[in-house]
Amino acid sequence: FQQYLEEALRDFLDENIRVRFIGDTSVFSPKLRELIQRVEDSSACKTGMVLNIAMNYGGRAEIIHAARSLAEKVRQGEMAPEEITEEVFSQALYTGGQPDPDLIIRPSGEQRTSNFLLWQSAYAEYIVCDILWPDFKTKDLEEALDEFSRRQRRFGGV
Repeated sequence: FQQYLEEALRDFLDENIRVRFIGDTSVFSPKLRELIQRVEDSSACKTGMVLNIAMNYGGRAEIIHAARSLAEKVRQGEMAPEEITEEVFSQALYTGGQPDPDLIIRPSGEQRTSNFLLWQSAYAEYIVCDILWPDFKTKDLEEALDEFSRRQRRFGGV
């Protein structure tokens, strides 16, 4: 993975792609953590697509991490508990500063979230397809996007 990431970094930069890693990367070797930081830093100014790479990621763990981070800010006197809003909480997540997903395509026919982006996917539309991820092709993406375009989104409304 490290070799691939080093080789792909040049392509990411050439294509104006910002790379972010979501998950608890503290468990990785110092060498891998250093590479992760270098990739994020090198691509931080890119304004095209954002590529999130989930490593050692779980939605529940992400929510706990954000809650602990905000609790520490309250403990340190940096903020008051009543200042914690949905927006503030969202910013404390691994994906802070990014919009929530509009669409999540769930390959393999599984009809569950699998602990993925639990907070961020609150109003996302899901499309479940029976195709396994390695077999997912451009036409499958186009079909999912076509189905998504026909949906009337209500964002929790009736």
